Amino acid sequence: MNYKTESYVDLVQSRCQTNPCVSGLAEHLRCGSGTASTIVTLDYPQSGHPAPTPLTIAEADLTKLISTTSTIYGRILLVENIRPHLISLLGEILDVDPVFFAGHVTTDFKDFEKAPPPPSLALFPSQLAERGYLHLHYQQVLDLGSPDPFRSSSYSLKSDSNVPRNVRRLPRLSGRQLALARACCSVLVKKIKGSWICLVLVDPAVKTVIETLRSGDRRAYPSVLLHGGFEDFVQSASPTSFTSVTSDRSWDKKSILSSLIHYFRNQPPGFVTSEPSILSFGYYPIRIVLAEWILYTNLMSRYFKYYEYTLHDIENRLHDSDIIDLQRWRRRSMQSQHKLILLSEFVDYWLPQEADKQPWNLTLKDIKHVLSQLEHYNRSLEHMIPVATSMVQLLDSRRSMLEATNVSRLTFIALVFVPLSWVASLFSMSENYSPGHKNFWVYFATALPVLFVVLLLSAVQWSQVAGKLKDTAALLSQQVRRLNADVVLV
Repeated sequence: MNYKTESYVDLVQSRCQTNPCVSGLAEHLRCGSGTASTIVTLDYPQSGHPAPTPLTIAEADLTKLISTTSTIYGRILLVENIRPHLISLLGEILDVDPVFFAGHVTTDFKDFEKAPPPPSLALFPSQLAERGYLHLHYQQVLDLGSPDPFRSSSYSLKSDSNVPRNVRRLPRLSGRQLALARACCSVLVKKIKGSWICLVLVDPAVKTVIETLRSGDRRAYPSVLLHGGFEDFVQSASPTSFTSVTSDRSWDKKSILSSLIHYFRNQPPGFVTSEPSILSFGYYPIRIVLAEWILYTNLMSRYFKYYEYTLHDIENRLHDSDIIDLQRWRRRSMQSQHKLILLSEFVDYWLPQEADKQPWNLTLKDIKHVLSQLEHYNRSLEHMIPVATSMVQLLDSRRSMLEATNVSRLTFIALVFVPLSWVASLFSMSENYSPGHKNFWVYFATALPVLFVVLLLSAVQWSQVAGKLKDTAALLSQQVRRLNADVVLV
């Protein structure tokens, strides 16, 4: 690829002809400039310092920084909240395939008739693996606080970032409003002038979620990660050395960027400074994402418990919206399994090149563990949805029966008043039968027997009467045939 004769935006636009999955990236690059991105570098000098020092740089210095690689083995370039202009700049400098940026930017599962699928769905897992594009798609559990402001809000929300991620509002739990936010961490390794550069793209912490109203206005809600984020997967310090390492182990777990800077202070398994592998760079991001998936599976377990209670209390809690939520959970479960399968295929593809395979065998077991949990909940969903649907149908039938009972009561009232009103209209033709005159008693003498006859006729089981008439007719016909036979014999 040659970016000197054309801009990166033009290249992305031309690639839409051969790879429609990059259409979302082309649309994203046409957006505004966005807010400033955070760029942090971790250099591995040839002098051999054990722990790299993070350095925050400005976007204007990025081109000069990447060109000066003669004194280092390589550099990890961490970019948080990447904006469209920075995508074009990095694409030109590092000669990056647009499919890589498309896999990070386009994560929406839009309707197929409206937009082409993202690379994670359009390409085979083997294609993504052999190209060395590691895209870690996962879900973050957000706590939006009290559910009161969300009583009339939309189910679909967005994150407030340069790459807006989908945020889905969940049913309230114990007076709390939870939500699921999509997120992505992407890793790419490039060789430049005898050195390596590892580009890592991460999403910012979701501190605000946005709702777009029908009028076009936007409404913002504050959000935080539920329980402060994921569990630390590094072995904790012993009690004797706890005080000495406390300051080193404190970092902002709400930020993936801060977490990666913290973990990359130590070399990941299989990391060779002169020529590290893509799996060694992906070790810490993969472990962080798997920890987020564990939170997600625990949230699924909690909501299944919620829906079980709903089925037990069908009269007061089960609604049509619960059926819709169960359908959404089933769709999420299928999409989540697909994301983890892509990750498993990526690790399997690059694992033979690793000298130390034990950490990755354990990682694959952890991936299979999360997959088994998702498969278990997916099967539970398959069994729960028809049960919940039947419960709703039974509840609707019961309501229909109650409404039919009310209609029969109204019919009975009509049976009472219709004869009375008919007789009243009959006697209204003469003043002698109006109230206060001498012949008014005739109204009661006529109306009451008529009312009695109407009520008596309404209480008659006409189906039984029809059956008895049929039996009587059959009996009479038999007797007639017998009489005719006797006459013939005589």
